Formats: sequence, structure tokens, C-alpha cells
Amino acid sequence: MVADEALTLDEAYRITVDGLRDLGWKDLELDSKKRGINASFRSSKNTWEILLDFCSQESYEVRSRSSWKVQHQTSDIVQHLVDKINKGNPKHDFRMNDKGSFEVKTTMNIPEKNGFMDGIKKTMISNIRAYESYAGMMERFVNTGAENLETETEGFRELMNTKLSPIKNQERHFIRVELQK
Repeated sequence: MVADEALTLDEAYRITVDGLRDLGWKDLELDSKKRGINASFRSSKNTWEILLDFCSQESYEVRSRSSWKVQHQTSDIVQHLVDKINKGNPKHDFRMNDKGSFEVKTTMNIPEKNGFMDGIKKTMISNIRAYESYAGMMERFVNTGAENLETETEGFRELMNTKLSPIKNQERHFIRVELQK
């Protein structure tokens, strides 16, 4: 019996780039020094970025990040909501990054060579679904004008004060996406 091979970060990065290109992803932004991959992704409702980083010997990160930004007048409300979502979800890290984008980060161990791309694809799909499940709600606040903000947020404060069920119970409601561009 032959043991499966552990991959170096450079090998994992190259295999992922080749695997995404095989899926038809032609417009990848690549940073081979940092072992990073960035691609724009579009659904029927949203455009966002997917970033993959092979950051340590054992793990990689997948992030879905909004192209829209949270405005200053709604940032506290959105940050409170993000904090609330995170409490019920140990698998994904929901956050507002320093540039005002809504972001979902998933960190996983680098799988061994056998089944490597399947593992990467599963992580990407899970991350995209987590992003899609909350992005519409977040974007609603981004697009709320200052004159409507108080009315809009009044009912929403009630939602923030209720207990959110973990994302695993909501999985059947996710928008389904395929990793084909």
C-alpha cells in the first residue's frame, strides 16, 4: 500500500491554480510569492471576490468578500449583526474587513494529494454558500439611505436581539452555485 503524499504550499498552490483553470476560470489574479488566488464571482444577485491563500504549512484560507462597501452610517449596525452571526457558527468566520467589505473566511487543513481538488472545491462551495446566505441582508443596509435608516433598522433591532439558529440548520435554504464560470 502506498501512503498518500503531503503537499508543500507551492505544490498546493500550483495544483489549485491548474484545477480552477480546468474548471474554466480564466481570469484569475495570481500572487505566486504569497501563494494567493483571487477571482471575481457572479451570481444572479451579487458580484463578489473569492480569495484563496495557502498561508501555513498545514492550512489554507478561502474568503468570499463583497465588492460593495458598508457605509459609515450603517457600519455599527452591520458589525453588530456580524458579531451575532459569528456566535452561532464555528465553521466560518464572518467579519467586516478594514475596507468595509462583508467577508466570510473559512480555514481548513491542506488535504493530502489524493482527493486534493475535491477538498478545495468543497471548502469553496461551503464558503460561498455561507456568504450568499447573509450577503443580501447585509447589502440591504449598505443601500439604505440615511433618511430611511431609522425606520429600516427599528424592526431589524428585534432580529438582532433574537437567537440565530446555527447555519447548519439553514443549509437547505442556501442559493446553490456551481464552481463553473
